Amino acid sequence: MKKILNFICLVSFLCCTTGVFAQNTVTGKVTDEDGIGILGATIQVQGTTTGTTSDDDGNYSISASTGDVLIFSYIGYQTQRISVTGNVVNAQLKENVSLLDEVVVSSTRKPVRKLQATTAINSIGTEELATLKAESFTEAIQNTPGVIIDETQGRKGGFNIRGFPGGSIYTTTLIDGLPVSGIAVQSGGTQEFYGIDQNVQNIEVVRGAAATLFGRASAAGAINIISKTGGTEHHGSFSMTKYSNNSRAGHQFEDEVDYRVDMNFNGPISDKLRYNIGGYVLEDSGVKEQFAKDRGAQVRANFDYLLSETSSIRLYASAFNNQFQNITDAPWDLENERILDGWHPANAFFNDASNLTTAFGQLNVRQGFFNTALATDASGNTLTDRPGRNREKTQGASVGIDLNFDLGNGWFWNERVRYNDFRYNDINEFNFSTFYDVNSTVSRFNGEANNQNRTWITEHRISKQIKGATAEHNISGGLYFSNANRDRLGVNFIYGSSVDFRNPTVGNSFGFSTGSFGFPQPPATSYISNTSSNRQETSTGLFIGDEMVFNEKLSLNLAFRYDWLKHRFNNDPEEIRDTGVDFNPATFEENELKFNDLSYSIGANYLLGESSAIYANYVRAFSLPGSINLTTELPDDNEVVNNFEVGYRAGLGDLTLDFTIFNTKIDNRTATIFDGGLGEFVERPAGSNKIFGGEFAAVYTPKAIRGLLVRGSLTLQNSEYEEFFVPVGSGVDQSGDLFGLNLVGSGDEAGINLEGLKAQNRPPTIYNINIGYNASRWGADFGGFTYSGGYADALNLYELPTISEYNFGAYYTFPLGSNQLRFSMRIKNLFDGANARQLVVGGQNTDAGLVELQNNPTRAGRISSAVFQNPKRVLFTVGYQF
Repeated sequence: MKKILNFICLVSFLCCTTGVFAQNTVTGKVTDEDGIGILGATIQVQGTTTGTTSDDDGNYSISASTGDVLIFSYIGYQTQRISVTGNVVNAQLKENVSLLDEVVVSSTRKPVRKLQATTAINSIGTEELATLKAESFTEAIQNTPGVIIDETQGRKGGFNIRGFPGGSIYTTTLIDGLPVSGIAVQSGGTQEFYGIDQNVQNIEVVRGAAATLFGRASAAGAINIISKTGGTEHHGSFSMTKYSNNSRAGHQFEDEVDYRVDMNFNGPISDKLRYNIGGYVLEDSGVKEQFAKDRGAQVRANFDYLLSETSSIRLYASAFNNQFQNITDAPWDLENERILDGWHPANAFFNDASNLTTAFGQLNVRQGFFNTALATDASGNTLTDRPGRNREKTQGASVGIDLNFDLGNGWFWNERVRYNDFRYNDINEFNFSTFYDVNSTVSRFNGEANNQNRTWITEHRISKQIKGATAEHNISGGLYFSNANRDRLGVNFIYGSSVDFRNPTVGNSFGFSTGSFGFPQPPATSYISNTSSNRQETSTGLFIGDEMVFNEKLSLNLAFRYDWLKHRFNNDPEEIRDTGVDFNPATFEENELKFNDLSYSIGANYLLGESSAIYANYVRAFSLPGSINLTTELPDDNEVVNNFEVGYRAGLGDLTLDFTIFNTKIDNRTATIFDGGLGEFVERPAGSNKIFGGEFAAVYTPKAIRGLLVRGSLTLQNSEYEEFFVPVGSGVDQSGDLFGLNLVGSGDEAGINLEGLKAQNRPPTIYNINIGYNASRWGADFGGFTYSGGYADALNLYELPTISEYNFGAYYTFPLGSNQLRFSMRIKNLFDGANARQLVVGGQNTDAGLVELQNNPTRAGRISSAVFQNPKRVLFTVGYQF
């Protein structure tokens, strides 16, 4: 590795000292048909990754050579291509309701028009992000077809693409094209690294066919977070948001002021050096009542040095100290299918900090589930902990470099390197009692993980552009490498709580006086355990591909990627960097697993006319178990994903259409189950899944009503199990009512074949609608989503309620010379929907719901736990732009 880095440094030095190319800075202005400057228009040098955006007045600056073609694009306007003949190139864009001309960079390894993309892809731009007032990257992509979001955790939500049955192991989140993490199970999230801020230029969502671009953890797709770049003039923004307080009467945070301050500044330092820097400060009680607040601060910055017309160096870094609420639940009345009387979606277990210390301050931590010896830290002090602190806290930094060199004769070289280093404290709490009643003392499980993550991520890529009279090739190949270390001290315990309010006279939907439920006491069966581990994950990927264009009509993309993964897991304290948070286990154990497999894809796009195209693609990808520990065994076969899709895009007058049909098969799946003998979750072979569906999206922007935009999408998908086997426990009456389930075998060998049943928490119907109107100084919008038809459990015994969440926003701007002051208001969950997004009816065993129904088919008086929609919240923002 050291030799490789030395070689990279040597070549970089030679390129910087000998490759002083002829330089030409092109400036100009992008205007509409009335001559008014367009803010945020994209200017791209055709066939390269060099690009910029226009400022508030439509001005821009970019490095380009005489003879280069500049592509000017902006949503709602026709794309223009203008050859560079001098130092000034102005562009006047004509209105065009089609959104198919916007340039996207995540569909292939070079920028292309969305119309010519071979995959389904959507882009969320700066203006839409400002309108949504998203508190997480998850919330920012809520209007994307085929995407299901779960923002119930506030600023650290999750998302799912096209009904894939697993979690983040099928999706990858990238920052400017490089994965956020070298740890596969963290590849789908961003909250461990930073929150959403005003440094984001836009977010692109690729659905399907992404594995050959971004690795094996992107079989379902990827989201690419693209950062802002400084321009030729200094610009900035500053805003302050005041949140309505969701803490009810009697809660410790009920009188707190909840706010967030955002800022961003960018511009030139010299003719060749540009900067962009921004971040936020946050102090918020959160969307739900918790022991801990959302609070913190972060800053991100990038500096771009233009070596030549097409060569550049980017240095970037971030520092963050964020604390976000974690998932929490509340009681769900199974009989009446609603939240339990006396509870509100804002309520959460253990929100009163004054009682936590008294109840749990003396609970010592044992070394294991079956080892009663007390766990101690490196100094011999007994470890203790308290439940109720649901939160995720991350402190750390990242730094990286992105080198782009034009080597001449169509050869380009790109080097990307990033290093992440942070502490990550993650506390989750939920009911271990799957079913109970109002008089029960429920068992609550609390798992706390203190992590330290260090990750090196690199990508080395070289490409060759070949242009002929009727054909163009962009051949690229390279190496991806990441090395991640994750130290973990885990504290797990169970304690008890009642369900009733302490003060039943205040049991209504709007609040309570002294807390949300009865004073907790650890039950006699409670146990507390500690787990410690060091995880090392090394990933290597070789990739090669050719992006071809024939006669400017047919685009073909062919790509191959081979990935190797080595995962080493041990509990040796000598392997852990910070020994101050560890203890000496009774025995040292180690487990090392090695995986490798091939991904390949082929995609095609054919232009039927100036504003219509058909496209199709096929991808073969693979995935690996999401839960790897000391007992994980190498599966006989890797999990394989085969996906095919075909689509049609067209701009028809005032209407833009995008229609896609997709079919996915996932073979050799494993399932994560709780093994009571081992006292931990393990992976076991289970079967296969299949997904079939379609996405239809339409955008209507009538020329007769300038400023009006109506956008909607409908996704229909069937995500179901195929020959998927799960064992049944001793509690199931095998001769009783099985509610239509297919019992296979008998006795201790009995199980249920889930063939034909829907994957849990994957609704088959997704509907989005957005209506917006923007005048010269004011604007308003209404929109949201509806999910329906899903099931809470793999046996499809408990149907999820329909989830509808719609928002309303409005703004007014005051011009201050060339600057502006903007006041805005946004209401999230406008109709205050209070349904369950998830029902905890599976427990530790898949068949727990079946046992419950056999014992109580009417569900009379029975309660389960649920994760609810976030309650209605109002945001007021005042912002200044210059």
